[in-house]
Amino acid sequence: MKKRFNKLTGILICITFAVFLLFLKDNIDDIWKWICLFAGVLTPFIYAFGIAYILNFPFRFLENKVFGKIKAKWFQKIRKPLALALTYVIVFGLLGFFLSIIIPQLSTNISVLVKHIPDYVRSFKNITTGVTSWINERFNLNVSFLDSFNQLVADTIKSLSNIPAMSQKVYNAAVSTASFFYNWVMALILSAYMLGSKEFLCKQLKRFGAAFLPTKWLPTIYEIIDVSDDKCGKFMVGKILDSTIIGLMVFLYMSVRGLPYALLISVIVAVCNIIPFFGPFIGGIPSATLLLLVNPAYCIEFIIMIIVFQQIDGNLIGPKIVGSQVGLVGFWSIFSVIVAGGLFGLPGMILGTPIFAAIYTLVGKKMKSRIKMKGENAQRVIEMNVVRSSSLTNMKTKVIKKKHDTNEESSKENE
Repeated sequence: MKKRFNKLTGILICITFAVFLLFLKDNIDDIWKWICLFAGVLTPFIYAFGIAYILNFPFRFLENKVFGKIKAKWFQKIRKPLALALTYVIVFGLLGFFLSIIIPQLSTNISVLVKHIPDYVRSFKNITTGVTSWINERFNLNVSFLDSFNQLVADTIKSLSNIPAMSQKVYNAAVSTASFFYNWVMALILSAYMLGSKEFLCKQLKRFGAAFLPTKWLPTIYEIIDVSDDKCGKFMVGKILDSTIIGLMVFLYMSVRGLPYALLISVIVAVCNIIPFFGPFIGGIPSATLLLLVNPAYCIEFIIMIIVFQQIDGNLIGPKIVGSQVGLVGFWSIFSVIVAGGLFGLPGMILGTPIFAAIYTLVGKKMKSRIKMKGENAQRVIEMNVVRSSSLTNMKTKVIKKKHDTNEESSKENE
């Protein structure tokens, strides 16, 4: 009777799950719309968590290292709010100071770039025409770049002259801009609350886990959080500092050498350098193209400079600041950036490597423990070099014989 009941329960669960999948299939558009709406509502909280997570490092330094040495009782009451206020004042004060210097120069660079766009278009046209002419002569082809270029210009002018479509795009851009500023202003306010009450919020989450989750799951969950915090937190803070240094190096070199658009290009290089592995290429290619349109000699000098600076960053600056927090070989770093970038776009490219590093560490610990449980035979299988089928057969025979001898010894001991 009990077996029949268990079998019937399993059948009902399968039927319910199948009905649920059919419901998802038929209403996937509405469900996705509600998910996007819910994610949009949570956007300020997500931004706030990111801000609070990054600011937690200077906040802990001020609270524990700087103000922790003062033992007066009256000061202990104001230590935390004072550290919180100073964290926001120092970080956003420095950010505002640098922006006040960067934005005017950046706007000047952009205005000069816009002013010279017709000259750069002609330069680009001449370069590509020369290249296509060389290709046609070299390989006896009949490739025409001018037709494609003129068609592209005509399509661009036609799309810009479509006033109803342009007005709709302007309206959408205005709404997106307003939403962007609203989300970030709310995120700044919420991040202060999160950072100030982080102990209370963490305690509430622990109470929730202890109340509603199986107790045997909690150590694993805590380990996942600890490893993720170690990999993601230190990697992000170190990468931001590392990219800032690279941007300053590029700006100083280009300013001393008199290369054009020094500030604009250094900002592009610094921002793109946050992306692991592909960042230098993403920031370097458009910058080199821009300098190529101005003067090919500038482009060659810039490429040599970027290669040298990336070698300095990879062998000297990066290991000192970021350290070996990621712990991934080159293949897995590329894999994580490509997969996470394809799934989640730019945030995936930035966060994919540290998140994958956390998964890699956790899976590695689990593999080590399971191999240790399986004993000597598992270690032999790992070290086995499978070249020929005869070698595999001999190793399998040895493993079986070893296991048989072990069973005989244990049976003798029991007798």
